[in-house]
Amino acid sequence: MEAVTREILWNISLAGKVLMYILLLASFLGGPLYLAYQWWNRVRLGTATNRLDNLPERVRRFVFAAFGQGNVVREKPSGLYHLTLFVAYFGLFIGTGIVTLEHDTPLHGFYQGTFYKVYKLAVDTCGVLLVLASCLFLWRRYVQKPAAHQGPATEQMQDNFENRMGYGLPLLLLLAIGVTGFMLEGARIATSPNTHAGWGYVGIAFAAMFSAAGADSGTHLAVWWTHILILTAFFASLPFSKMRHMFLAPVNIFLSNVQPRGRLEPITDFENAETFGVSQVEEYSWKQLLDMASCLECGRCTLNCPTVNTEKALNPKKLVMVQREHLLHKESFLHELAAAKAHNATGGEQVELPVWNGPDMITEVATEEAVWGCTTCGWCEEGCPVNIEHIQRIVDMRRYDVMMESRFPEEVVNVFKGLEVNSNPWNLGFDKRANWAAELGVKTFAEDPGAEVLYWVGCAGSFDERNQKVSRAMVNILQKAGVHFAILGTEEGCTGDPARRLGNEYLYNSLAQQNVETLNRYKVKEIVTHCPHCFHTIKNEYPDLGGNYTVYHSSEYIDHLLRRDLITPQQANTQRITFHDPCYLSRHNQRYEAPRSALQAIPQLRLNDIAQSKNRTFCCGAGGGSVWKEEKEGSRINYKRVDQLMEANPATIAVGCPFCMIMMDDAVKGKNLDEQVQVKDLVEIISESLETT
Repeated sequence: MEAVTREILWNISLAGKVLMYILLLASFLGGPLYLAYQWWNRVRLGTATNRLDNLPERVRRFVFAAFGQGNVVREKPSGLYHLTLFVAYFGLFIGTGIVTLEHDTPLHGFYQGTFYKVYKLAVDTCGVLLVLASCLFLWRRYVQKPAAHQGPATEQMQDNFENRMGYGLPLLLLLAIGVTGFMLEGARIATSPNTHAGWGYVGIAFAAMFSAAGADSGTHLAVWWTHILILTAFFASLPFSKMRHMFLAPVNIFLSNVQPRGRLEPITDFENAETFGVSQVEEYSWKQLLDMASCLECGRCTLNCPTVNTEKALNPKKLVMVQREHLLHKESFLHELAAAKAHNATGGEQVELPVWNGPDMITEVATEEAVWGCTTCGWCEEGCPVNIEHIQRIVDMRRYDVMMESRFPEEVVNVFKGLEVNSNPWNLGFDKRANWAAELGVKTFAEDPGAEVLYWVGCAGSFDERNQKVSRAMVNILQKAGVHFAILGTEEGCTGDPARRLGNEYLYNSLAQQNVETLNRYKVKEIVTHCPHCFHTIKNEYPDLGGNYTVYHSSEYIDHLLRRDLITPQQANTQRITFHDPCYLSRHNQRYEAPRSALQAIPQLRLNDIAQSKNRTFCCGAGGGSVWKEEKEGSRINYKRVDQLMEANPATIAVGCPFCMIMMDDAVKGKNLDEQVQVKDLVEIISESLETT
């Protein structure tokens, strides 16, 4: 009788295992495959773009940022929570694979000796980490509720399973997987006296509880099925939960932009294009739609965002979320439209194309205030752990507003007019561009075509009275170093950066083309500029127009001169100085060591950094053309930045950008701090140190 009972139990167990593998394989493969099918049908609605260039860099990013969690761990403590969850999940995945090999394949023999003991220790530890991380995330999202986790208004979100459940359901399922896994291990040990527990310390503790409760084989079977069904539910729910980022985020990282950060995609055909920019969600590229799908909703893009931190309409997290919801709302219409177009293309009886009667993406979904609020500082992209590209998406809407609707802030009218007429946003006479250099003995390239270096002065350095002092200081440094340089004088025009960031791509293109022609005609090879916006545009965006040059920001060129002993600071500076990193120098172009190295070459200078420095710098509020726009919402960005810098108790705020100079100087005076602290460009400080008393 006993033998018959064992045979029946064995058959039940065998049938159970078959059913288990069917359920797990169906959910484990079916969930991700359906997720891929679901979002492929959505992202393919977007326009074409190439994201398979520079494969070695893409593989490096995937290994470091996706699998290695390199981007995730930068923010504490949430990054450590996520790393813990990731390690636990994959550790248990590997551990479960070993169980399968041991019990259900000929490749067994793992459960013995020291390996088995260490294996049990590792699996139990991963289980503890899974439970701990799940609890920490649940606490953070539903008890602590940091401001970064706040989402759009309920009415802006789809009423679907994913949004109703949020991260709560998948986190609870992960927690349940961990707890029932320990229960299963404990029940197995308690009901199978010959089972070796190894160093499975949690399983042993649960076994003691099950033994005390008088658990039998039926208990083990019940726990086993409970654990299997929870696993099945977790994998099956992936296409319908926010945990979809497990699969989409690594793909998004692999396909992310490998061009220089902050570089905007050019419009290449102005003559034949029927529309410019983006006004409909399907006009975004498929990669931009994938960005929307991949968002973790972690809110890191908001932590150092100047508009979020000064209570303005633009919130990069909320923007990407409402645009994703808009895509979902419009999805069935877009498929219907595509089907109608495909039918009409066959040449048969034509059908009427459906017309979208839903909300307008720019004015109602995104809102004009959000579209025009961005300073393009790049924090949103620096902070995002899955490499979502926010800036291009916003500028695409600006391009439509400007070039298709002539809809933009009224202050921008004079900027565009000045750029068109006089090639500078101040709209001052272009013939006065070189007046600042009178009596300095500076030659133009027309006068000295053999000059080795072009000093690109920029509009601010040429026309703004305060920044003209910086231009003169730069000339002083170059002359003392014996550099054979020249300027373009009246042949220099605005690089087009303000026009481009404000959405006027056509104006940018005409300004940039003219500059490239001039630079190429003089066969310029090396360019030095003290404007990070000029630096970025010439270095990273002019190559699209045939302009390839070696470009230096003034800080790195000065550091180069110092290292070669071509200049030597002699005048001591005992002041406390803090350096405000310009966004287009530090964040977009990763130049933050050279400014500090140059300043620290000055005898006795005390340089103090604050937390919001280097790649974590906080915007001055000038970028993206914002220097010419009024801040009509919230508090002033430049005031917020000065408050941060004053934490270092400086006597001087050093800057490395003419627009930062304007904004910091304005904030210091506006906050009545001008008797306590002064604002100087790094170039001025170095120039002063070269003079002897």
